Amino acid sequence: MSDYLPIVLMVALLAIGSPIYIALGLSALAGFLLADIPILASAEIAYNSLTPFTLMAVPFFVITANLMGVGGISDSLVRLARSWVGHFWGGLGIATILACTVFSAISGSSVATALAVGTVTIPAMVAAGYDKSYAMGVTAAGGTLGILIPPSIPLILYGFITNQSVIDLFSAALIPGLLASGSLLVCCVVVARKRRYPTLPKETWTERWKATRHALPSLLLPVLILGGIYSGAYTPTEAAVISVGYSLIISQVFYERIGFEQLLRSIGKSMIDTSLIMIILAAAMLLGHYLSIVDLGGRIAEAIQAVGLGRLGFLFLIVAVLFVLGTFMEVTSMLLIMVPMLIPAMTALQVNPIHFAVLFVIAMEVGLLTPPVGMNLYVVARVGQGSLRDAIVGSLPYVVALMVLAVVIILMPQIALWLPAALR
Repeated sequence: MSDYLPIVLMVALLAIGSPIYIALGLSALAGFLLADIPILASAEIAYNSLTPFTLMAVPFFVITANLMGVGGISDSLVRLARSWVGHFWGGLGIATILACTVFSAISGSSVATALAVGTVTIPAMVAAGYDKSYAMGVTAAGGTLGILIPPSIPLILYGFITNQSVIDLFSAALIPGLLASGSLLVCCVVVARKRRYPTLPKETWTERWKATRHALPSLLLPVLILGGIYSGAYTPTEAAVISVGYSLIISQVFYERIGFEQLLRSIGKSMIDTSLIMIILAAAMLLGHYLSIVDLGGRIAEAIQAVGLGRLGFLFLIVAVLFVLGTFMEVTSMLLIMVPMLIPAMTALQVNPIHFAVLFVIAMEVGLLTPPVGMNLYVVARVGQGSLRDAIVGSLPYVVALMVLAVVIILMPQIALWLPAALR
């Protein structure tokens, strides 16, 4: 029974509002003491957990996301989408989702996507006559695509934890990511049409061409990243480095939006963001080391098998649990805590880890839109200068859409598994 005390301690620390890394780290150290593992070993385990080459992609994608926000890239994408679809019902909502889709194919971060795009689109929608709740909801939902459409930072971490190919994970998430984008588009159009929001004047072909030409350097960035990864020209880590260099060049040369001071500020913010991810990762790997020693994952697998759940039953149960956990756990911590515990059960029930990765990320998308810890809700409430309640209400249709998508992916795994097999 004492084997479970570190888990109890972790839950208690999280319940009283302790920082994630402290809750994980103290729980891991308590486990080390119970298992009679030298505390000095924790330093070596933590260090080794942060040295794999794959993890080097994380800081560079974080820098890219921050550069896009201040370098004019997000502005050009929003302007492009608005010129082509602004005259439709919910045109500005459609433009927001489309801009988030392209931004997501570059940044790998949902919060960065919602922040960069929302800074431009939320004030524009409110000025055009849209309810602030709608504007915040569609932006928060569009931002969730940042962790599903590759390159995705959570998928990089998942690949590291489960020893899966990051390229396979990226290709598995591509089609579900586009389906998620399409689902959000349908929702924003239906809501806008029902509420009879105004439409923008249809722009001329000359204006559209001007907007397209202005956004062309930005549109080449996802092609450069994903095309190089899928073709085998370079690894995801190398793609991340290239994305930083390209973002910096087009921000300075084409858009003339970033100076030396802004560059330093972006790098500083990126260092802080990356440090938060890495310290949580190190603490989670310490706890994971203890859990592997006491075989907690194996016990979970035995319990699930004893209940008689098959593969489908397991997937529905776990996704439902993840929906609940996402309401009070942040994306990275949920990934690093839950995945190591579920791996033995996945293996016993022959759950494809690539398929499960896509489902896990969709569940995390829902978590980004559900209080009290829905990060995207806080981002759009701050950017839109509105209430958290309005952001929550505006996000509800998109939460339902993402839940339905998760059910579809459970029942039709080939949606996620076809492209990785085809590329291989």
